[in-house]
Amino acid sequence: MGRSLEIATAVALGIVSLVTALGVLQASIWTSDAARLASDAADARDQSISVAVVSQLQERADFGSMLEAQLLARQQDAALAAGDPLRVAELEVDISGALGTAYFIGREGFDAWRAAGFPEDANPVQSPEYLVQGQGRADALALTSHRLADLGKQLSARAAVFGQASLVLALALFLFGVAGINRLRSARYVTLAMGAFVFLFGLFLMSLAY
Repeated sequence: MGRSLEIATAVALGIVSLVTALGVLQASIWTSDAARLASDAADARDQSISVAVVSQLQERADFGSMLEAQLLARQQDAALAAGDPLRVAELEVDISGALGTAYFIGREGFDAWRAAGFPEDANPVQSPEYLVQGQGRADALALTSHRLADLGKQLSARAAVFGQASLVLALALFLFGVAGINRLRSARYVTLAMGAFVFLFGLFLMSLAY
Protein backbone atom coordinates (compact mmCIF):
# COMPACT_ATOMS: atom_id res chain seq x y z
CA MET A 1 0.00 0.00 0.00
CA GLY A 2 2.83 2.38 0.88
CA ARG A 3 4.50 1.66 -2.42
CA SER A 4 1.26 2.47 -4.28
CA LEU A 5 1.00 5.79 -2.50
CA GLU A 6 4.56 6.69 -3.47
CA ILE A 7 3.86 5.82 -7.10
CA ALA A 8 0.62 7.81 -7.07
CA THR A 9 2.43 10.78 -5.51
CA ALA A 10 5.21 10.62 -8.09
CA VAL A 11 2.72 10.41 -10.96
CA ALA A 12 0.72 13.32 -9.53
CA LEU A 13 3.89 15.38 -9.19
CA GLY A 14 4.79 14.67 -12.81
CA ILE A 15 1.35 15.55 -14.12
CA VAL A 16 1.09 18.76 -12.12
CA SER A 17 4.62 19.78 -13.11
CA LEU A 18 3.82 19.24 -16.80
CA VAL A 19 0.53 21.13 -16.62
CA THR A 20 2.19 23.98 -14.73
CA ALA A 21 4.96 24.24 -17.31
CA LEU A 22 2.47 24.21 -20.17
CA GLY A 23 0.37 26.85 -18.43
CA VAL A 24 3.37 29.12 -17.95
CA LEU A 25 4.38 28.60 -21.57
CA GLN A 26 0.89 29.39 -22.85
CA ALA A 27 0.68 32.49 -20.68
CA SER A 28 4.03 33.63 -22.04
CA ILE A 29 2.86 33.09 -25.63
CA TRP A 30 -0.35 35.00 -25.02
CA THR A 31 1.54 37.84 -23.35
CA SER A 32 3.89 38.07 -26.32
CA ASP A 33 1.01 37.99 -28.79
CA ALA A 34 -0.87 40.63 -26.80
CA ALA A 35 2.15 42.94 -26.88
CA ARG A 36 2.48 42.45 -30.65
CA LEU A 37 -1.22 43.15 -31.19
CA ALA A 38 -1.01 46.26 -29.02
CA SER A 39 1.91 47.49 -31.11
CA ASP A 40 0.05 46.78 -34.35
CA ALA A 41 -3.05 48.53 -32.98
CA ALA A 42 -0.97 51.62 -32.16
CA ASP A 43 0.54 51.61 -35.65
CA ALA A 44 -2.89 51.29 -37.27
CA ARG A 45 -4.23 54.08 -35.08
CA ASP A 46 -1.35 56.39 -36.03
CA GLN A 47 -1.85 55.58 -39.71
CA SER A 48 -5.59 56.21 -39.46
CA ILE A 49 -4.93 59.64 -37.97
CA SER A 50 -2.47 60.51 -40.74
CA VAL A 51 -4.78 59.24 -43.48
CA ALA A 52 -7.76 61.06 -41.94
CA VAL A 53 -5.86 64.37 -41.90
CA VAL A 54 -4.78 63.93 -45.53
CA SER A 55 -8.35 62.96 -46.50
CA GLN A 56 -9.73 66.09 -44.85
CA LEU A 57 -7.24 68.28 -46.70
CA GLN A 58 -8.09 66.55 -49.96
CA GLU A 59 -11.81 66.97 -49.26
CA ARG A 60 -11.34 70.70 -48.72
CA ALA A 61 -9.33 70.96 -51.93
CA ASP A 62 -11.97 69.03 -53.87
CA PHE A 63 -14.74 71.17 -52.43
CA GLY A 64 -12.87 74.29 -53.51
CA SER A 65 -12.34 72.83 -56.97
CA MET A 66 -16.06 72.09 -57.27
CA LEU A 67 -17.01 75.62 -56.28
CA GLU A 68 -14.48 77.14 -58.66
CA ALA A 69 -15.63 74.90 -61.51
CA GLN A 70 -19.26 75.74 -60.65
CA LEU A 71 -18.54 79.47 -60.94
CA LEU A 72 -16.75 78.97 -64.24
CA ALA A 73 -19.59 76.82 -65.55
CA ARG A 74 -22.14 79.53 -64.78
CA GLN A 75 -19.94 82.03 -66.62
CA GLN A 76 -19.70 79.59 -69.52
CA ASP A 77 -23.48 79.27 -69.63
CA ALA A 78 -23.74 83.06 -69.72
CA ALA A 79 -21.14 83.28 -72.52
CA LEU A 80 -22.98 80.58 -74.43
CA ALA A 81 -26.24 82.48 -74.05
CA ALA A 82 -24.47 85.64 -75.22
CA GLY A 83 -23.19 83.85 -78.34
CA ASP A 84 -19.47 84.13 -77.46
CA PRO A 85 -17.91 80.82 -78.57
CA LEU A 86 -14.35 82.02 -77.88
CA ARG A 87 -15.21 82.80 -74.28
CA VAL A 88 -17.02 79.48 -74.02
CA ALA A 89 -13.87 77.65 -75.18
CA GLU A 90 -11.67 79.61 -72.78
CA LEU A 91 -13.94 78.81 -69.84
CA GLU A 92 -14.00 75.14 -70.85
CA VAL A 93 -10.23 75.07 -70.49
CA ASP A 94 -10.52 76.83 -67.13
CA ILE A 95 -13.12 74.30 -65.93
CA SER A 96 -10.88 71.40 -66.93
CA GLY A 97 -7.99 73.05 -65.09
CA ALA A 98 -10.03 73.55 -61.92
CA LEU A 99 -11.20 69.93 -61.95
CA GLY A 100 -7.68 68.74 -62.76
CA THR A 101 -6.58 69.63 -59.22
CA ALA A 102 -9.34 67.51 -57.63
CA TYR A 103 -8.28 64.30 -55.91
CA PHE A 104 -11.40 62.14 -56.04
CA ILE A 105 -13.89 64.00 -58.22
CA GLY A 106 -13.72 63.49 -61.96
CA ARG A 107 -15.29 65.41 -64.82
CA GLU A 108 -18.18 62.97 -65.01
CA GLY A 109 -19.22 63.69 -61.44
CA PHE A 110 -19.09 67.43 -62.01
CA ASP A 111 -20.99 67.20 -65.29
CA ALA A 112 -23.75 65.20 -63.57
CA TRP A 113 -24.00 67.83 -60.84
CA ARG A 114 -24.07 70.57 -63.48
CA ALA A 115 -26.77 68.82 -65.48
CA ALA A 116 -28.91 68.66 -62.33
CA GLY A 117 -28.65 72.43 -61.91
CA PHE A 118 -26.00 72.45 -59.17
CA PRO A 119 -28.29 71.49 -56.25
CA GLU A 120 -26.55 72.07 -52.91
CA ASP A 121 -27.58 68.70 -51.52
CA ALA A 122 -26.09 66.87 -54.53
CA ASN A 123 -22.54 68.22 -54.41
CA PRO A 124 -20.28 65.28 -55.39
CA VAL A 125 -17.97 66.06 -52.46
CA GLN A 126 -20.83 65.34 -50.07
CA SER A 127 -21.96 62.11 -51.68
CA PRO A 128 -21.65 58.76 -49.84
CA GLU A 129 -19.43 57.42 -52.61
CA TYR A 130 -17.00 60.29 -52.13
CA LEU A 131 -16.93 59.84 -48.36
CA VAL A 132 -16.16 56.14 -48.75
CA GLN A 133 -13.42 56.84 -51.27
CA GLY A 134 -11.92 59.69 -49.28
CA GLN A 135 -12.38 58.56 -45.68
CA GLY A 136 -12.93 54.83 -46.08
CA ARG A 137 -9.28 53.90 -45.62
CA ALA A 138 -8.95 56.01 -42.49
CA ASP A 139 -12.11 54.47 -41.03
CA ALA A 140 -10.90 50.98 -41.93
CA LEU A 141 -7.58 51.59 -40.19
CA ALA A 142 -9.34 52.97 -37.12
CA LEU A 143 -11.60 49.91 -37.00
CA THR A 144 -8.59 47.63 -37.44
CA SER A 145 -6.80 49.40 -34.59
CA HIS A 146 -9.83 48.98 -32.33
CA ARG A 147 -10.17 45.30 -33.20
CA LEU A 148 -6.46 44.57 -32.67
CA ALA A 149 -6.56 46.37 -29.33
CA ASP A 150 -9.54 44.27 -28.25
CA LEU A 151 -7.80 41.05 -29.27
CA GLY A 152 -4.69 42.11 -27.35
CA LYS A 153 -6.75 42.81 -24.23
CA GLN A 154 -8.43 39.43 -24.52
CA LEU A 155 -5.09 37.66 -24.76
CA SER A 156 -3.74 39.67 -21.81
CA ALA A 157 -6.77 38.65 -19.76
CA ARG A 158 -6.20 35.00 -20.69
CA ALA A 159 -2.54 35.24 -19.77
CA ALA A 160 -3.50 36.77 -16.41
CA VAL A 161 -5.88 33.88 -15.72
CA PHE A 162 -3.17 31.35 -16.58
CA GLY A 163 -0.75 33.24 -14.35
CA GLN A 164 -3.15 32.88 -11.44
CA ALA A 165 -3.70 29.23 -12.29
CA SER A 166 0.06 28.66 -12.31
CA LEU A 167 0.26 29.95 -8.73
CA VAL A 168 -2.51 27.55 -7.73
CA LEU A 169 -0.72 24.68 -9.47
CA ALA A 170 2.49 25.64 -7.67
CA LEU A 171 0.59 25.16 -4.42
CA ALA A 172 -0.57 21.76 -5.66
CA LEU A 173 3.06 20.87 -6.40
CA PHE A 174 4.00 21.87 -2.87
CA LEU A 175 1.24 19.71 -1.38
CA PHE A 176 2.19 16.71 -3.51
CA GLY A 177 5.82 17.24 -2.53
CA VAL A 178 4.87 17.25 1.14
CA ALA A 179 2.85 14.09 0.59
CA GLY A 180 5.87 12.45 -0.99
CA ILE A 181 8.11 13.00 2.04
CA ASN A 182 5.49 12.51 4.73
CA ARG A 183 5.79 9.10 6.41
CA LEU A 184 2.51 9.34 8.25
CA ARG A 185 -0.05 7.60 6.08
CA SER A 186 -3.07 9.56 7.27
CA ALA A 187 -1.25 12.86 6.71
CA ARG A 188 -0.18 11.69 3.27
CA TYR A 189 -3.78 10.91 2.35
CA VAL A 190 -4.86 14.33 3.53
CA THR A 191 -2.15 16.20 1.63
CA LEU A 192 -2.74 14.11 -1.48
CA ALA A 193 -6.44 14.93 -1.33
CA MET A 194 -5.69 18.59 -0.79
CA GLY A 195 -3.20 18.58 -3.65
CA ALA A 196 -5.72 16.91 -5.94
CA PHE A 197 -8.37 19.46 -5.00
CA VAL A 198 -6.01 22.38 -5.58
CA PHE A 199 -4.89 20.86 -8.90
CA LEU A 200 -8.48 20.51 -10.10
CA PHE A 201 -9.16 24.08 -9.02
CA GLY A 202 -6.16 25.19 -11.08
CA LEU A 203 -7.54 23.34 -14.10
CA PHE A 204 -10.88 25.05 -13.51
CA LEU A 205 -9.16 28.44 -13.57
CA MET A 206 -7.43 27.56 -16.83
CA SER A 207 -10.76 26.60 -18.36
CA LEU A 208 -12.03 30.13 -17.67
CA ALA A 209 -9.52 31.48 -20.19
CA TYR A 210 -11.31 29.74 -23.06
